[in-house]
Amino acid sequence: MKRKKLTRRELLAASAGMTAGLAIGFAVPHVVIAENDRWGDLVGRLVYDGTPPERKKLKVDKDVDCCGKFDIRDESLMVGPDQGLANVYVYVRTRKVPIAPELAESAPKQVVLDNRDCIFKPHCMAIWYPRQEYAIINSDPIAQNVAFSPLGDTPANIILAPVKEGQDDPNTRAVWRFNRAQIVPVPIACNYHPWESAFVLPRDNPYVAISGLDGTFRIARLPVGKLEFQVWQERVGYLDLPQWPKGRFELAIQPGVNDLGTIRVPAARFERK
Repeated sequence: MKRKKLTRRELLAASAGMTAGLAIGFAVPHVVIAENDRWGDLVGRLVYDGTPPERKKLKVDKDVDCCGKFDIRDESLMVGPDQGLANVYVYVRTRKVPIAPELAESAPKQVVLDNRDCIFKPHCMAIWYPRQEYAIINSDPIAQNVAFSPLGDTPANIILAPVKEGQDDPNTRAVWRFNRAQIVPVPIACNYHPWESAFVLPRDNPYVAISGLDGTFRIARLPVGKLEFQVWQERVGYLDLPQWPKGRFELAIQPGVNDLGTIRVPAARFERK
């Protein structure tokens, strides 16, 4: 059976997350309780401890007629208005972990990377590569390029045609499949526009969180038991803290919510040397 070619609108819609509902039968509540006892959520909040530096305005010297009108700034250190530390990856390092069945049912079929306003959006993302495709689209009226080289996997160098008003050109989009899990996020570049950058983390399980602008993160439906986690941030790599040597920590996941509380990350940790 041939795969249906999706339109731009369908591709963008595919990036929206879907919430899985659990069917709780009134006659057998003990079954649901037993199932819930197998899984727990990990939550926490990362806080930038200090005065965040002003984000540097990036040099835009290509396709200036289009890209020059945007205020394009460095995204390597993103701090929210309440000191939340954004774009930090927290993910399971333990291999071959059990996966909650409903996560497979609720996972979107595609993860979307959009070339929009002369930057990549979102800047950081993850993909459960055995189940999800990487949909790459161009929303700008100029040609774009998407290039990345996953370790031990096929490198990509994709050219996307410019968007023309009123036309749905299939050359403005592409679909990519990863074949191997990565231990750290893969950098993404545009060979046409050197200021464009992003990261994607292909994993063989869905247990990845990326902190938001408020610094919060959640990994849902983790298997109960001892797990090792990895923490990574673009500017420093492994987020090495006294409680997280080499950006790693172990935790015995309990049923329900496992709250790490607030983790304060010193500003000095991000100073460029």
